[in-house]
Amino acid sequence: MTTEKLQFLVIFIAMFVSNGLIAAPQELSEGSIEYFASPAPENSALSRVVSDKSGRIYLSWVSQEGDLARFEYSELMDNDWSNPETISEGDDWFVNWADFPMLSVNAGNMAALWLRMSAEGTYDYNIEASFFAAGTRNWSEARIIHNDGVNAEHGFVSMLPMGGGSTMFTWLDGRNTKLEDGYGEMTLRAGVFDAAGKTLDEWELDHRVCDCCQTSSALTAKGPIVVYRDRSENEIRDTSMIRYINGEWTEPQSIHDDNWQISGCPVNGPSVSANEEQVAVAWFTAKDDTPKVQLALSADSGDSFSSPIVVASPKTNGRVGTAILDSGEIVVSWMDTTEADAVIMLSLFSAEGKLLDNYEVAKSSASRRSGFPIIEEVGNSVYVSWTDISSSPQVKVARLVFE
Repeated sequence: MTTEKLQFLVIFIAMFVSNGLIAAPQELSEGSIEYFASPAPENSALSRVVSDKSGRIYLSWVSQEGDLARFEYSELMDNDWSNPETISEGDDWFVNWADFPMLSVNAGNMAALWLRMSAEGTYDYNIEASFFAAGTRNWSEARIIHNDGVNAEHGFVSMLPMGGGSTMFTWLDGRNTKLEDGYGEMTLRAGVFDAAGKTLDEWELDHRVCDCCQTSSALTAKGPIVVYRDRSENEIRDTSMIRYINGEWTEPQSIHDDNWQISGCPVNGPSVSANEEQVAVAWFTAKDDTPKVQLALSADSGDSFSSPIVVASPKTNGRVGTAILDSGEIVVSWMDTTEADAVIMLSLFSAEGKLLDNYEVAKSSASRRSGFPIIEEVGNSVYVSWTDISSSPQVKVARLVFE
């Protein structure tokens, strides 16, 4: 084992030990929805809601004025939002409904990323990041997290807080798609960065993946798990996972063989959540032109998974999220397209996969402008952020409290 990998493993172990005391699960019953006044202005979208270990909630979004994009965030304090703060802005950003900025919070430190155009090609853009140190209370200078120097697509990032204030980034990397002798494949890569933004390690995880589906990552009792949409030579694009165990990344493994053969990217990535050994993965598939949101559960950190549980079908376009509550129960977010207007839905499942209830969060739209709803758990509550496009686009936030 290399020194870097050993240090990486030590970080994991320290994190596990610090979180060793977990309350015994309790079964929940009813849920109630609260809606917050939004700190985001009009013409805001591309939101994400995230939390830290202490349960503090942060909301980030992108607001636009002409060609200028501004990445901002606010913290929820006593059911009220702090004044928005700007992380970065630019008039040369890649602004996209499915691939957009992200904020991660870790022990008072923060990491933020956005996408900036690198050349004239439509999908030539880099992942830029800045790191906020709790000690200095300042954001670092922006840096490109990948070191290939190729003008190609880099994006669809997931961020995972680690021990010691470090953060793991996982992203789709198009460096091999711009080959001198022809077109190469989109790859999946990951890297760990310390609180100041220094690269601790970097890997290629999969040499051929779907080109533009979101990645998702979580920390299990055995280490990180990353889920993503894979791509076979026969254009089978099912959900795969890869895990970091005992200082090494495993080989990619399918969560379930849907055998969905599709010639283009569906722009609809999977979601994973973990709480010690408990893991939940939700994903969208449309095998045989039958749209489905499915859920698979693991009780052994991803060593094995249950058969898929159908969350919704066929009136759905996916856009999934997952959360595991302190009770051990699981929440899946998805879009219901039964009516002309889509509906943002949350489905509550027992730890064993039994459907307990469905909750309608808000009316939405199946159009790309409505984006992807994002969920985040704190205790036995789930926060939801989304873009309301009924008039001027604006980010909205709600909380579903389970009792």
